[in-house]
Amino acid sequence: MRPNRDRLVPEFFAYLAQSPYGKAYFLKVAHKTTNLACINSTKLKAFPVPVPPTLDEQREIVAILDAIDRKIDLHRRKRAVLDELFKALLHKLMTGEIRVSDLDLSALSSGPAPAPNKTPEVAA
Repeated sequence: MRPNRDRLVPEFFAYLAQSPYGKAYFLKVAHKTTNLACINSTKLKAFPVPVPPTLDEQREIVAILDAIDRKIDLHRRKRAVLDELFKALLHKLMTGEIRVSDLDLSALSSGPAPAPNKTPEVAA
């Protein structure tokens, strides 16, 4: 499918088609098939596309969604690194290679250390 570039930014259409709005439409028109790739061109051309009035506005929306996608990807990669770090640390703790008492956890506290006789509060 090639949208008219004078009226529609292709990346905007791609985001719209992948959105819950687009997925709901394609699932509705593909009810007799299990493969969404089998949607014919007639049904694809009938896809109602709510288009912002200007191409600049569409590009701005695409830029914002691209930035959000990059941030999501960054957080997924950070999560994977932290998961690996956790597994490595847990293994070293369980095998006795390091001891909890040997760990310097001072960098984890953001404020002053809690009083020795008090139970530290946990933020929800």
